[in-house]
Amino acid sequence: MAIVYETAAGTADQQAFLTALDAFAVANGWTEDEWSVANKRLCIHKGTVYIQFRWDAVASTGCIAIYQSLGYTGGNAPGYHLNDSGNGQISVNPITSGRRLQVIGNGAFTNYYFFTDAASPYIHVVLEYAAGVFRHMTFGLINKIGDWVGGEYCSAFAWNLVTNPSVITYSGHYAMFDAYGLTTIWDTGTLHLEGMPNEGGTSKWALIANTTAGGANIDRASIARYVVQGGLREGPLNNVMCAMAANPNNGFVPMQPLWLAYRDRTTSPESHYLLGTIPDLRFINIKYLDPAEEFTVGAETWKVFPWIKKQNLGGTNVESKNMGLAYRKA
Repeated sequence: MAIVYETAAGTADQQAFLTALDAFAVANGWTEDEWSVANKRLCIHKGTVYIQFRWDAVASTGCIAIYQSLGYTGGNAPGYHLNDSGNGQISVNPITSGRRLQVIGNGAFTNYYFFTDAASPYIHVVLEYAAGVFRHMTFGLINKIGDWVGGEYCSAFAWNLVTNPSVITYSGHYAMFDAYGLTTIWDTGTLHLEGMPNEGGTSKWALIANTTAGGANIDRASIARYVVQGGLREGPLNNVMCAMAANPNNGFVPMQPLWLAYRDRTTSPESHYLLGTIPDLRFINIKYLDPAEEFTVGAETWKVFPWIKKQNLGGTNVESKNMGLAYRKA
């Protein structure tokens, strides 16, 4: 493995941030399909992973919309490329809903952190848009288990900043690879997935959500999407490990892979098929770790960040307690 890491402080605005992401991607084998300052668009791909962005540059509530497709069609706006997954707001003046780097303003931003494996089509992005406050997104190809069609994924955090902003179990939050409620399905991650048992033959996309998602769970072509379970807040391993605080000083550093599983609800009991894991990204409890702190496990170096903000004051504070993510740096 040849993991590449980049960070920089004081990025001026959304455009400068995406300029840096574009340069990082191209330097590590991605193709720039479109870069348009006038239209506020960035489109990139590597192999079969196609990702697009639009930004709005709004000073107070600005967001960056994120899209995933299975191809690029020259001249089309994000959301209108080949087999678009269905998530990502079409109207962008301003961006107020859908999968996005949410309510980050237009800078200046405190820091950004980029991670990739030069031999693998993924990019992990951490944006510290204000001191101690973070947003995450990741896109690429999962570590697949089994032989099935797909594996390209895209996901980002979305946190309800008004309703229950300090309650990590609130269904209105989308915590990278899970969603509890129907209100969050347009914020969620998507996974290219075809030909699974008891699903329609034309479906190409799965929604990463712990919900039935209702009748509106469709891609941009109005084709039904699967439901794929994953996450940070559900499942026996999550429930056990969420309270296990990592402490590199005593060598106890539990980290959980982020897994995805297809849920077939047509059977009784329903069937679950493990699909794979997100590369070089882990769940971790950061009670004894600071944001952006690093530690080593054997020959590996990991860097940790809170989901949103490391804080436990409760009430109306925007915070995510000690819940964190660990990114492999080397």
